[in-house]
Amino acid sequence: MSALGFFRQFLTAPPPPRAAARLPEAERPGPFPMPEEPVCLLGDLHGRVDLLERFLTLRRRHFPEHRLISLGDAIDRGEDSADVLRLLRAESDQGAVCLMGNHEEMLIEFLDDPADQGRRWLAHGGLATLASLGLRGLPADAAERLATREALRERLGAETEAWLRALPPLWRSGNLLAAHAGADPDLPPERQERRHLVWGHRDFHRHPRGDGICVAHGHVVVERAHMRAGRLALDTGAYATGRLSYALIDPAAAEGERLTFAIVPR
Repeated sequence: MSALGFFRQFLTAPPPPRAAARLPEAERPGPFPMPEEPVCLLGDLHGRVDLLERFLTLRRRHFPEHRLISLGDAIDRGEDSADVLRLLRAESDQGAVCLMGNHEEMLIEFLDDPADQGRRWLAHGGLATLASLGLRGLPADAAERLATREALRERLGAETEAWLRALPPLWRSGNLLAAHAGADPDLPPERQERRHLVWGHRDFHRHPRGDGICVAHGHVVVERAHMRAGRLALDTGAYATGRLSYALIDPAAAEGERLTFAIVPR
């Protein structure tokens, strides 16, 4: 089976559009992503190392030349966040780009200020990440959160902590911008605020950009990966659904084959 035939088994197409005259502004066709190199955009993992391992096997066999861009939220909720971090660190050593997600940022906030900031992370999946590192139980008060922070720092290791802190909030090539939660549609890439890239902007899904930039993102769960109005949505809720989506973009491919959406087979 050819590589193209292999991927056609897992293609995911967006729902059929409504008549063009009735499309709201936010759903009209936007710019097509044209990075300067072949790219693979990977949706939110949330601790699903089983799906990540299958994806990496596919990548090595079928599209190793595509630069891997992991769109953030690699950790929390799932049971194997520690192993996900281990594998992504190894991929980043080989040229992959791992973006900062809001869950990675919450972990860092816990490390910096566990007494005051820790509860938010623990309430939104942090307990699963702690458990993946062998740290179980809910820290009930500020003193216990401080003790848990020290244990977490030891289990992570200084190199992994430094790697997490250095995760970039965005990556750009050509007219493709990748950020975990999207971007402010009224500002150019160089003027984006970090909080909007990591946590989202209220107008991102409502107003299209006017500068020809196409934005790939995760953060918001969608039923199927798709491109609409210059936005590529890749988070298909892998933790809960088992559907880990990715997109392959090859600017040198024939027209009609430059963008492919696929799902990691279970």
